[in-house]
Amino acid sequence: MVLLFLILLFLCIYPYSLYPALLTLLSKMLGKGWEVAGSEQPISVIISVYNEEGVIRAKLDNTLKLLYPEELLEIIVVSDGSSDATNEIVASFEDPRIRLEAFPERKGKTACLNQVVPAAKGGILVFTDANSMFPPDTLLKFSRNFHSEQIGLVTGWTKYRKPGGDEESVGLYARMEMVTKRSESLISSCVGADGAVFALRKELYKPLKNYDINDFVIPLDVIGQGRRVVLDPEVYCIEQPGENESREYRRQVRITNRTLGAIGRNINFLNPFAHGSFAFFLLSHKVIRFLVPFTFLGTLLTSLLLSGQSIFYAGFATAQLLFISIGIAGNFRLLTGRFAQLCSFFILTIFAQSVGWIRWASGKADVTWKPVR
Repeated sequence: MVLLFLILLFLCIYPYSLYPALLTLLSKMLGKGWEVAGSEQPISVIISVYNEEGVIRAKLDNTLKLLYPEELLEIIVVSDGSSDATNEIVASFEDPRIRLEAFPERKGKTACLNQVVPAAKGGILVFTDANSMFPPDTLLKFSRNFHSEQIGLVTGWTKYRKPGGDEESVGLYARMEMVTKRSESLISSCVGADGAVFALRKELYKPLKNYDINDFVIPLDVIGQGRRVVLDPEVYCIEQPGENESREYRRQVRITNRTLGAIGRNINFLNPFAHGSFAFFLLSHKVIRFLVPFTFLGTLLTSLLLSGQSIFYAGFATAQLLFISIGIAGNFRLLTGRFAQLCSFFILTIFAQSVGWIRWASGKADVTWKPVR
């Protein structure tokens, strides 16, 4: 029982603390960067939308002001069955760089991208969302990474800014993800992309299944074609933080469900003989992290069973129950503060992942999407 407790505890804390620390060390010892230089190439910015009348005008204004040669920039708005004024707002822009691809019925983001990408003019495709605003030099920073032929996909990351404020904030989880992906990138390739801000060589785009989660499967396809997937820490987008826990919960359920399916269909990427260090990254970053709902519950149950043998296990079980209580209270806004936010985010995440596991195991696939606002 003690051995089981130690194994479960290790698997619980490994993906969130031990793995990032190990990667940071390995990247300093084994890291290999890539050549970066000014390399302006034709770019197509693809904005996926569904009922985004509240933000699409600001997004297009933001994109049109990006520092990039006008003759090299195309902006494609992919509207997945929008039923509000989104399409009308996009059509009101007279700039020739903007093109609206409106689908009358909902297909799902991936199905829409499969139809739009082949006609894109840019050799580099930048994928983004309607509520994700770019700093002025974003496209220039994306482009410079593709100077190196070994780079197939470049991802950025997300910062948050509250309405009416100028201060950009980065949560603990987002910062950990950025540092982890940066270290993975320096060694070989990082796991997944940020769906709101990533760029791809068009020649590497392979048609996806409708149920594929594009910001996870597209990077796998790139790695499968022998190119690297990297994070540039200077590339980011700015969003307003979501205020609704129920929407975040649904988003996490959908991501877990679709990512588990994608891992199952691409299990070969866990073969270290075929994919080297990336197989280790995928196992640590995704597979073991998605097991945390079970390992977290396992540590609680084993510590309760061992609590009669030692004050250590009794104290551990008590601390874990207190952590859960604070997390639940935080999600209901009964407690505030950074620690309560950390507890509530973790509890919300593992609960949502548990539901995602159930949906995946029962064969339910989430294909369509709805922006979390």
